[in-house]
Amino acid sequence: MNGNVVEVKGLWWKYQGNVDWVLKDINLTVRKGEFVGIIGPSGAGKTTLCLALTGIIPHSIRGEFRGEIRVHGKNTLNTTLTSIMEDVGIVFQDPDIQFITMRVLDEVVFPLENMGAPRDLIKERAEWALNIVGLRGFEEKHPSELSGGQKQRVAIASMLAKLPKLLILDEPTSDLDPIGKMEVFKVLEKLRTDYDVTLIVVEHNVEELAKFADRIILLTEGRIVFDEPPRRLFSKCTELRKIGVYPPQVTELFYRLNSLSGNSRSLFLPLTVEEAYKLFRKQFSGKSITMEFSEEFSESLTGSGRSVVEFQNVKYIYPDGTLALNGINLTIREGDFMAIVGANGSGKTTLAKHMVGILKPTEGRVLVFGKDTRTMKASEIALNVGYVYQNPDHQLFCTTVFEECAYALRNMGLDEDEIEERVHEVLDKLGLKGLESTPPYFLSKGQRQRLAVATVLVMKPKVLVVDEPTTGQDHIQSESIMKLLEKLNSEGTTIVVITHDMRLVAEYAKRVTVMYNGLIIADGPTRKVITSTRDLLKSSLNPPQITRFFLKVNPNMRVLTLEEGLRILGGGINRG
Repeated sequence: MNGNVVEVKGLWWKYQGNVDWVLKDINLTVRKGEFVGIIGPSGAGKTTLCLALTGIIPHSIRGEFRGEIRVHGKNTLNTTLTSIMEDVGIVFQDPDIQFITMRVLDEVVFPLENMGAPRDLIKERAEWALNIVGLRGFEEKHPSELSGGQKQRVAIASMLAKLPKLLILDEPTSDLDPIGKMEVFKVLEKLRTDYDVTLIVVEHNVEELAKFADRIILLTEGRIVFDEPPRRLFSKCTELRKIGVYPPQVTELFYRLNSLSGNSRSLFLPLTVEEAYKLFRKQFSGKSITMEFSEEFSESLTGSGRSVVEFQNVKYIYPDGTLALNGINLTIREGDFMAIVGANGSGKTTLAKHMVGILKPTEGRVLVFGKDTRTMKASEIALNVGYVYQNPDHQLFCTTVFEECAYALRNMGLDEDEIEERVHEVLDKLGLKGLESTPPYFLSKGQRQRLAVATVLVMKPKVLVVDEPTTGQDHIQSESIMKLLEKLNSEGTTIVVITHDMRLVAEYAKRVTVMYNGLIIADGPTRKVITSTRDLLKSSLNPPQITRFFLKVNPNMRVLTLEEGLRILGGGINRG
């Protein structure tokens, strides 16, 4: 066998019943010890490629397969799935589909027990893996008791403990807080350097890939369009944006600054804050750069209307004894566009479920439009406050996309003409037009997420609470959802978004509430909170890359977006 761990030649694949090919003439080689990133817009075929590399396609999923895949020299068509998986580990985008046991510890040791590993090794590896992902002390928890990010950590730990020769991760950090994302990538780098593990990672988080990957493959419409080292790939800013992939913010900042200065082709573009700072000092030495807070840089205005949801000294203790909320006082006002952020397990989703009456306080009161939720029926709250779950599968149960959206409207007693009009309007807004007759379980996770949003939007609630609406979405879809929420907010809907995507928080939210261990540790206008790095870091958060860069240049440069940064440094070029 040569030094190649993966060899793919002329791979074509389409699912049973599909007319179109999902993968089209894929040719790919991965060498031993490499760290290969895979990026691309939603629907590009990234997950399908991962399934093919493990042998799950075609052994466990029906469809038409052409070409050849060899993993560690084994032809996946002629080798049993069990044999392939001896040396391969995979972490799926949705951790729930991986869980098969009743305890966190059992999930982590299960692959090792299947391999027949000695008991002492199993214990040692399990402790090591749980410690790495920050879940020591969670061994006896049931996976259903964990937050989405904690579940993702368990799934990662179960594969780390196995120490496979090839580890494939399909968006492993999609549900993790920003510091958690960085920690996972550091762990992956350690696996490669210390244990010679070959890594293939599908990821929307290009900033971490740019730091760690040897090369990055860009898939779109089932084809590989680029396969290059990170710096060379991300220098193609214009081409990437057209495809729906955004380069790191500092990379795009200096790319566009070069264009402004007439130097559209640069030999070097930064990938990290540190590289950007060095380049800034070189290019802007002696130039006057000031940050003037004109109206366009003023603090965002928060809602100023009546109280729509109010928490009064709220505590909540789960049946297992977990104190999830510890004395919350919070008022959400009409017109707010609020982002609730915090580490995995900090209490964000618990807080959201109190807003819609799914959970009732152990102590204290939650008022919705002045009424105590403990005295209100769920249907009464739902007419005023809509809730989109973090996992879309928790609220989808009908046979078609149209029926999912129409279900609640029929319960409200609306006539069929209005139902049809509302459903078609919201499906069009969310990019789901043409899928009305499709069963929800045939949709991608990103499409199911948008469908879950649609099922709530059709009811036209006064307050909309959305838990991680952009998980599994590419940048174009994420921005589309956020712009829709922004439009709804401008039309009078109060918006509450729970998210780990600090870039979207900075670009869209007017107000940010930071949670830590069941407490609110910061709450205020977005610019003030996002640039207060001490509070964010305490809750495992990080400001957007562009914000970190400008704070390094000058602590008073409280920049939130790429466009703000471009106006500041672009002015410096003009003055120079």
